[in-house]
Amino acid sequence: MRIKFLSVIVSFLIVSVSFAVTSCLDSDNDYEYSSDATIHAFAIDTIHGKDYTFTIDQLNRLIYNRDSLPMDADTIIDSILIKKMDATGWISSGSPTDTLFNISNVVDLTPAMNNDAGMLFKAHAADGVTVREYKLKVNVHLQDPDSLVWTDMQKRGNIFSNTINSGQQKAVVLGDELFVYTSNTTAYKTSTAPDKYNWSEVNVSNLPSDVKLTSAVEYNNALYMVTKSKRVFSSTNGAAWTEVTTLGGNVIVLINGFSDRLSGIVEINGKQYFNICKDGKNWEAENTADNPILEEVPAGFPTENISTTQTSTGNGVEKVVLAGMPLANEKETIPWFSLDGKGWASLANTVYDTYCPGMANPAIMYYGDMFYCFGGELDAIYNSITGIAWSKTETKFLLPQEFKGKGAYSIIVEPTKDKTVAPADKRDFIWVIFGGNGTKNEVWRGRLNRLGFEIQ
Repeated sequence: MRIKFLSVIVSFLIVSVSFAVTSCLDSDNDYEYSSDATIHAFAIDTIHGKDYTFTIDQLNRLIYNRDSLPMDADTIIDSILIKKMDATGWISSGSPTDTLFNISNVVDLTPAMNNDAGMLFKAHAADGVTVREYKLKVNVHLQDPDSLVWTDMQKRGNIFSNTINSGQQKAVVLGDELFVYTSNTTAYKTSTAPDKYNWSEVNVSNLPSDVKLTSAVEYNNALYMVTKSKRVFSSTNGAAWTEVTTLGGNVIVLINGFSDRLSGIVEINGKQYFNICKDGKNWEAENTADNPILEEVPAGFPTENISTTQTSTGNGVEKVVLAGMPLANEKETIPWFSLDGKGWASLANTVYDTYCPGMANPAIMYYGDMFYCFGGELDAIYNSITGIAWSKTETKFLLPQEFKGKGAYSIIVEPTKDKTVAPADKRDFIWVIFGGNGTKNEVWRGRLNRLGFEIQ
């Protein structure tokens, strides 16, 4: 039925009812019918058993879902029930013929899918005169949320250096900048912001020739490196370095990952002990003959090429998990964890034969609610729920074929620290920087699709 005829009928009924009512009451009473032409609520049937909330922007008369429907939702919303469409009067839709909308019928919403033009509905007030037009837009993901997508950053800008470095090099993030150290005198940096990727050379000063570039870590807006002579140097800008003499000349390695402390290994009388530093200048405690309070480093704990990741326990306590170079001929890469940095415990799997294989230069990360570890020949990624039992990823969360057997690399996971930032400023990128030991310099960046979505 055409809506203009519907309006006439409704108006006629209103007049008739009005006449009947007023004829029974005092003729001096006037009755007004609501001019509210507002859609107050909107909801569709579940998608794969999940409810998706729709927001109504009354100012712009727009109905939309902030949490996008899954990729395959187009095969569901082409014939779906609208469970709720609340209005004081009635709803019409259709073009070019505007007809009464029947909420009990299934409807095809695909014309509204990712379409700014949307589908149009009209809310008619009970007075039969007032009408407001609403636009429905249904947001549906265009990407598989569980896929890991990689970008060759050479296609986004210049490479940090065309010189092939025969020595070791290391990449590390300081603030919003990514540094690649190729020697004790030279580094390169770029902004990590998606729209500011561009490399520039950095002249490095006061780093000794025996510095171990692979020891570089970040803590409390400063970088730290350890030398072969067990000294510690720090920098707040990545260029000018200063020796931290108060940390002593007995440091084997520094371990980052905690929000409020550096964990490290110090050597005392030929033995290695865990210690922590909170101010970046002093160890919290020192062993004495009468007070041996530090925990000795257990056999098998890695001290080279350490990678850390931060997570939390079930009751919210900060927890850091690490992996490093395994012992020679070790068949497993065994993660370790700590709640305070003063002591570390092994996550070796002693029950099931589902371990992460031994690999050189492993990178471990807690990413998208799962532990992942990869390294070695870069031919596979292994995942774990707890960090104990591991399995090889077979689909979606994969490394590019271009990585396999490429050689030396640094791996950085750049998490979003402030979850209130706009989607375009979010991080959660995985950076793989190839170079050193005669390997050609390359930069790649990857991210799990859903970590870039506005709504997780």
